Amino acid sequence: MTKLFLTVCLLASLVSTLPAQDSAPLLAGTAKVEITPTAEQAVNLAGQPLQLRDPLFARVLVLKTPQTSVAIVSVDLIVFASKKVIDEAKAKWGVNHIILCATHTHAAPAAKGMIIKPPAAPDWTRSPKAPAEVIDWPGLSADPWYAATEAKVVAAIGQAMQNLFPARMVAGKGPFESAYMAHNRRLIRAGIVSAMWENPDRRPTKPVDPTVGVIRIDDMSGKPRAFAVQYACHPVTLMGAGAVSRDYPGALVDHIEEQLGPDCMALFLQGASGDLDPYDLHNLRGANRFNIAKQAGISLAKGALQIARDLKPQPPTAIAVKESLLTIPNRHGNLRTEVGLLTVAFNRDLALVAIPGEPFIQHQLDLTARSPIANTFILGLAYHGKGTPFVVYIPTAQAVKEGGYGAAECSFLAADAGERLLNTAVADLQAIIAH
Repeated sequence: MTKLFLTVCLLASLVSTLPAQDSAPLLAGTAKVEITPTAEQAVNLAGQPLQLRDPLFARVLVLKTPQTSVAIVSVDLIVFASKKVIDEAKAKWGVNHIILCATHTHAAPAAKGMIIKPPAAPDWTRSPKAPAEVIDWPGLSADPWYAATEAKVVAAIGQAMQNLFPARMVAGKGPFESAYMAHNRRLIRAGIVSAMWENPDRRPTKPVDPTVGVIRIDDMSGKPRAFAVQYACHPVTLMGAGAVSRDYPGALVDHIEEQLGPDCMALFLQGASGDLDPYDLHNLRGANRFNIAKQAGISLAKGALQIARDLKPQPPTAIAVKESLLTIPNRHGNLRTEVGLLTVAFNRDLALVAIPGEPFIQHQLDLTARSPIANTFILGLAYHGKGTPFVVYIPTAQAVKEGGYGAAECSFLAADAGERLLNTAVADLQAIIAH
């Protein structure tokens, strides 16, 4: 049984290696499409109607070399994991790899098949449910709004492929602390874990990751054409506000685009936010909730722009990609779940690790410490077409022992699943840079 606990199947041993930096010119393309539902279609995960406040978008950044291509899609939804989108976009547009990233805004609408309907007495501790039992993924395309969203995303990927231009990449990270986020919501007192959903007094908590990652794509004249921000924090300030909103990621991309001009598309990439929240939540009332979400996004945008100012453009970029599929046992019973992992390296300066769930922040800290590439960013809630679309929370083994929300509850993979994913990501990165 112990030998069966983990089976790692390398689907693509090494799709592309890292050639000399001056041998593979980088092309980039962007596209943005609105995916806002109609007033009748706007309902939350519980099936409750929502008021339309913010327009929602899918933002596409394609990066291409003669060897391979990667499309990074950031969608203003709580979860977006469509194998249909990935298969169709690959077939129609010839993109080699596609990463669907949800910003994870909790003020997003939900397709009818995504509405969570737990049993009368759910018990995630004793009898965890696999995602397919909670969310009807195969039935999502039957929802008219969701089907339309899938079609729009496929078309936007094609538009980005048609908009390719010679480009240079700037990537890095730096410190970020603000009055708005983020704190660790796991409060442990006398061995008992409770959820600290808000922290209006700004009490210090740990672990957190007070850094922000940035990726800027410039054209050959030096003009910014795309700007991505990676940060770990749940967008939950507007959860329960009864409105469709992008939360702080929306204010972030709006501010960046205002600062860098209409030719630059911004996108937000959610990190390992499994146990991190903004400081304010239930203590906010009325319009102040929307103001705080806006200021949080602007604060993060300013921090990211400041970090990017000190970074220098890199020479033409090589892209290497490795896909792995892990078979991980569930924590209880004999079920196992296939979890896909996509690792992308750009030269030896930037790496992205796409995980289809919500890792706890310690995983991000550990990967940063262990990765052979300095700028290594986890993309949480990121699906690339292999394995289970969404595996909910991925806590640390220590957090599982301690219990609490996200660890004992709403989490079903083996306690060391996160560590196994990290081990594979590090091994994949080492294999990439070795060639």
